[in-house]
Amino acid sequence: MLTKSHLSVCSTQRYFNLLHRYTSSNSSQKYDDYNFFKRSILATDHFQNSLPRLPIPQLDKTCQRYLAALKPILNNDENAYKETQSILADFRTGDGKRLDAKLRQQNASNRHTSYISKPWFEMYLKSRLPLILNFNFFLVFTDDQQQLKPAARITNYIISSVRFMNTLRSNFLDPEVYHLNPKKSNTDQFRKYLRYVPKRFAFYGAVIQKAFPLDMSQYNRLFNSTRIPKTDCDILQTNLDKIRHIIVIKRGHYYKVNVLDNNGDLLPAEQIAAMMKYLSEDLNEEENQYPFGYFTADKRDRWATIRTQIETLSEHNKQMFKEIDSSIMVVCLDEDDLSKLERSRSKQQLADYVSGRYLCYNAVNRWYDKSFNMIMLSDGTLGLHCEHSWGDGVALLRFCNDIDKDANENNKINSSNYQTIQSSTNNCIEKLEFQLDDKIKNEFQISKENYKNFVSKFNVNTFQEPILGKNLLKKYSLSPDAIMQLGIQMAYYRLHHRFVSTYESCSTAVYKHGRTETIRPVTHETKTFIEILTKSNDDQLKKDLLKKCSDKHQQLIKEAATGQGFDRHLFALKYLQEIENKEALHRIYKDKSYQLMNHTILSTSTVASKHIAAGGFGPVVDNGFGIGYLIDDEQCGLLVTSYLHKELPSFMQAADESFRELANIIKA
Repeated sequence: MLTKSHLSVCSTQRYFNLLHRYTSSNSSQKYDDYNFFKRSILATDHFQNSLPRLPIPQLDKTCQRYLAALKPILNNDENAYKETQSILADFRTGDGKRLDAKLRQQNASNRHTSYISKPWFEMYLKSRLPLILNFNFFLVFTDDQQQLKPAARITNYIISSVRFMNTLRSNFLDPEVYHLNPKKSNTDQFRKYLRYVPKRFAFYGAVIQKAFPLDMSQYNRLFNSTRIPKTDCDILQTNLDKIRHIIVIKRGHYYKVNVLDNNGDLLPAEQIAAMMKYLSEDLNEEENQYPFGYFTADKRDRWATIRTQIETLSEHNKQMFKEIDSSIMVVCLDEDDLSKLERSRSKQQLADYVSGRYLCYNAVNRWYDKSFNMIMLSDGTLGLHCEHSWGDGVALLRFCNDIDKDANENNKINSSNYQTIQSSTNNCIEKLEFQLDDKIKNEFQISKENYKNFVSKFNVNTFQEPILGKNLLKKYSLSPDAIMQLGIQMAYYRLHHRFVSTYESCSTAVYKHGRTETIRPVTHETKTFIEILTKSNDDQLKKDLLKKCSDKHQQLIKEAATGQGFDRHLFALKYLQEIENKEALHRIYKDKSYQLMNHTILSTSTVASKHIAAGGFGPVVDNGFGIGYLIDDEQCGLLVTSYLHKELPSFMQAADESFRELANIIKA
């Protein structure tokens, strides 16, 4: 069972109290334009205590929604549907009713959090699977328009990251708010009004203007945080001491680099740039024969055992782990010469390669346990590889948006001043070396082979074409997300002539300690539309059905975002019965239909930000696809991962054809 010991900072309020203590004890650090972002009108935690609690759906509604989502993926198997109906009826009036009552009782006694937070953390932390491909994901920033040298660009992003961290920990980072009408609510005037609304009512003061504050409890694990491998269940560790350093990894070697002075202030930009220039351009060590990245990519129990053995070897090793675990962040300096690859590869092939690089390749130069690795390729491409247990896309996307904007608008290092900077260690770089015996050295070879065998099955393809865009879809009042999901379903149906379990992640951050809910995009409406495509030439009929698909999908988004899906509710009841009550699971969880629903063939998520060029993750099952998608004003794109080497190109071709067909129907 997950206990408080697994989460070193459990309460959001306790976290903010610690931060206030941290900042007050660091009184020598003044609020200035170099160390901080612009001070927000509202305190970062202004809305946190007034956030509504994640609702538990009514059990009857959960059962109805489950059946509605199940029916189309049963592909007309009426016997299976009736069997599930019968099992579900027994669950609803028996075990389900009893468990639901207990869940609500527990929820009422834990008003500081959400009913899904604990079981969701435990789901991640108790998994013994490798983090890469199974859980971790990546985001890549848009291209550098200034075309800075890699060391110059990474310097600016390190500075912006620390500025973000300082502003967050001083409680001066602008609260995260979703604005339905930005012209009215995303203004200084509105923020000044909210400043006078008591904190316990602040959320509702914002909602009046259709502005929805979001939970920010996950932000506390962005920095100085690591997932520590432990047997059976990992722990999340966040260090709030006065840490001054980052870790830079190059060729599998680890370098402790101080970026703050003794007062907690950022070192001058030129000094940080000089160190990054030294590490990036001048340092020329042979690749480390024993890189820990292979361990962090291995199964968790194996890594936990090995780490304990390494710590047992010496106090020095314990200190080395502490330096890495507590570091503000990890920066990875890769050495691919992508300019050479461009001559022999198409733009799409290059995108495929870069995506694989950020997601799972080059374990030599990674520490996958950290909350995020900031990875710089040798051509200046920059992105993050993110550990998933501590948080979801909302916190990472806000961080990426803010630092990308700051680094490009306030770049302290530019093409001109970088040329004048001399490479130097500035006595602020320390190489970290572990003391290893022969037994541990042999373990490296085993983990290296495990890693190679694992990622050798992995494939990634990208697709981006000016076929469909938001401008076209808005003209016909169609939901861009609905159309993207429909195109994905059509692509799979073209290949297999059946409908399968599809998962779309939806944030529930509008609630205190909300995580995600699942949208189930395969519906009666999408099934009807796809089946009619080969049976009718009636363009108007297709348009009408397309609109129904869009409307239904928007309804599902609204339900999921407001905590009214069915997946998390059923998951929480299963957790309660199996883990807490230690009872035999009800038949509903052993039903073939439930297994089918949770065997996610199409795992999907969207990235919507002008600061992000791409994002992706691994497939959930061996015969499935991990699909990151985006749509902007004039084009749409997919980033698809799979272990199906032969089928992936066919799927990409089917996706291209499907989106073109959708565009033709819309324009007809």
